[in-house]
Amino acid sequence: MKNQTILSITIITFLSGVNSIPPAQSAQVLIVQNSAAEDLFNSGLAKSETGDFQGAIADYTAAIRLNPNYAKAYNKRGIIHGRNLKDYPTAKADFDRAIEINPNYGDAYYNRARVREFLEDKAGAIADYQKAAELYQKDGNEKDYQDAIKHLQILEHQLLPKT
Repeated sequence: MKNQTILSITIITFLSGVNSIPPAQSAQVLIVQNSAAEDLFNSGLAKSETGDFQGAIADYTAAIRLNPNYAKAYNKRGIIHGRNLKDYPTAKADFDRAIEINPNYGDAYYNRARVREFLEDKAGAIADYQKAAELYQKDGNEKDYQDAIKHLQILEHQLLPKT
């Protein structure tokens, strides 16, 4: 019984120290993880440019595992799912997550609007183009603002009653 008690105390002591990383080391771990996530993100970009879409998705997914709040990785993975693989529901889920992480991410709204068009969600696409245009204008991004407005006007015109 005495040995069992000592063993229990040892295990509890050991386990209680597992997550006790000093703050300085914790910050270093976070920096290393974010750096590795960025390396994987950049690898995903390179693979995407060469047409290795599955490899790019794997890299973006690995980057997201290291940094679950990596909105840009969700956005880029969503682009591949939508534009290249025509998997619109999966693409939309990635854009939804990117927007959840960063509600001021104009590109994610724009990309989700494009996907919503393919999913026949015209009202949702219009709302996303409006939000993207608003964010682009706020950021002084005139080119993307004009592009979002152009898509918005096309959709709104399609919804006008036919006379």
